[in-house]
Amino acid sequence: MWKPVDTRFYAKRLPVAIAAIDDGGEADFIRTVLEQFNTVTLFHAIGTPGDFLQVIGQGVENAPPYLIISAHGDKGGIIFGEYIEEIDVSSLHDEVMLPETIGQAINLPGTVVINTACSAGVEEAGKAFMQGNLKAYIAADIDVSGEAAALFIMHFFHRLIKTESLEDAWQHAAAYDEESRAYRLYVQDGFYQLTPEGQCSKTAY
Repeated sequence: MWKPVDTRFYAKRLPVAIAAIDDGGEADFIRTVLEQFNTVTLFHAIGTPGDFLQVIGQGVENAPPYLIISAHGDKGGIIFGEYIEEIDVSSLHDEVMLPETIGQAINLPGTVVINTACSAGVEEAGKAFMQGNLKAYIAADIDVSGEAAALFIMHFFHRLIKTESLEDAWQHAAAYDEESRAYRLYVQDGFYQLTPEGQCSKTAY
């Protein structure tokens, strides 16, 4: 697992990787916020589908403890758009990388992945990401605003650094407002979500 020297400082810093896919500056804002919380960030500026496949297929030795995917999404997939003929787009379907493709490529044992793409938290996508032996996968099952995504991440990491509890950090962040409650927490045997009343429920696969 990726362990930069910062994790051994007297004031230890939490390592977080960010994969930015045509996000209009959202990832830069998230990076700035996280570094205010005493994290050390690794920024992946994704240019092609192949770049992204390399990031999510790094394996146990290089997998980051936390990976934020900052992207646009549709029906559980990640939107990449059009490319020139020289770029390999065989992993895309109508300019979108579908959950099935992600599930075949992902290999990030022990990583917590947070995906800001719209509808990236639908069950098909959650199951696909968890095929990579993740510790957990967090994403919204509906379309949410960029502001809501940034707020969720801010609340999540602020709580995580204080408590070191993944479940507590997710529940704290998801409880903020209606859009935040759309963020599901996927684990190996199912997913957690908050009801409109703020109650936590678990659905098994």
